[in-house]
Amino acid sequence: MPRKSILEVKVLDVQKRRIPNKHYVYIIKVTWSNGSTEAIYRRYSKFFDLQMQMLDKFPMEGGQKDPKQRIIPFLPGKILFRRSHIRDVAIKRLIPIDEYCKALIQLPPYISQCDEVLQFFETRPEDLNPPKEEPIGKKRSGGDLAAADPMVLEQYVVVADYQKQESSEISLYAGQVVDIIEKNESGWWFVSTSDEQGWVPATCLEIQDGVQDEFSMQSEEVPWRYWSLPRHVARRRTLGDLYTSGWGQGGSCRDFLC
Repeated sequence: MPRKSILEVKVLDVQKRRIPNKHYVYIIKVTWSNGSTEAIYRRYSKFFDLQMQMLDKFPMEGGQKDPKQRIIPFLPGKILFRRSHIRDVAIKRLIPIDEYCKALIQLPPYISQCDEVLQFFETRPEDLNPPKEEPIGKKRSGGDLAAADPMVLEQYVVVADYQKQESSEISLYAGQVVDIIEKNESGWWFVSTSDEQGWVPATCLEIQDGVQDEFSMQSEEVPWRYWSLPRHVARRRTLGDLYTSGWGQGGSCRDFLC
C-alpha cells in the first residue's frame, strides 16, 4: 500500500491554550492523498524545530553552499516581542506561516514528502481532543480585544554565560535579559533576545526578582549528559537566515550545570 502524501495545507487561525501554561497554537487543516482532511495544532517552536531539521538534512537546498541554490522557504522569524502581547505576535505570524507551509509542500517530493515533513503534519494524540478554546480570529471579528485575554512574555535574566552547542540554540551572556516564549519540562526553554531566538538551558536563567521558578528548579536536578535536546539537530550548522550570530564567549553555563 503506497504511503499517503500531503496534498494541501492551510493555516486557519490561532488558538489560545492554558495547559501546561498559557501559549498559542496554530490551527492547521491538512488534506492527504487518501482523501482525508484533518486538523492539527502546532506551536511556533515546533515550526522552528522542523526548519532546523530541514536545513540540516538538505544543506544544498537550504543554500548552505550557495544561497542562489536555496529552495527551502524561509521560516517567518524574529518579531520584536517587547511591548507586544504574545497574541499580537501570533496573529502577525499567521499569514507568513501559512505561506511557509504552502511553499514547503510544493517542494520536490524528496523534500516535501520526507519523514520529517510527514511526521510534522501527521495527526498526534493531542490533536484528536483539543481544548474547547475559541479561535482568536473569531474574537477579533467580534471586536472585543479584551476578551482575548492577552498575555505578555515573562522576562528573565541570564545568570551565567552559555555557548550554543546546536544550531537550534542561541548563546547567552550573563546579565542579558531574554523573553520566555516556551518553557519545556525537559529543561530547555525557547527564548527571544533583541537579535535572535532559540533554545537555551533553563538553569542559565533567573526571573527578574531573583527567584528561579519551578520549571527551572526541576531542570537543575537532571545532569547535563542526560538532558534531551528539543530536536536532534547536527551541530555543524549555524543559521544566519533565521537569526544573527551567537552572543558571548566561553560557555561557562555548562560548568554551572555540571
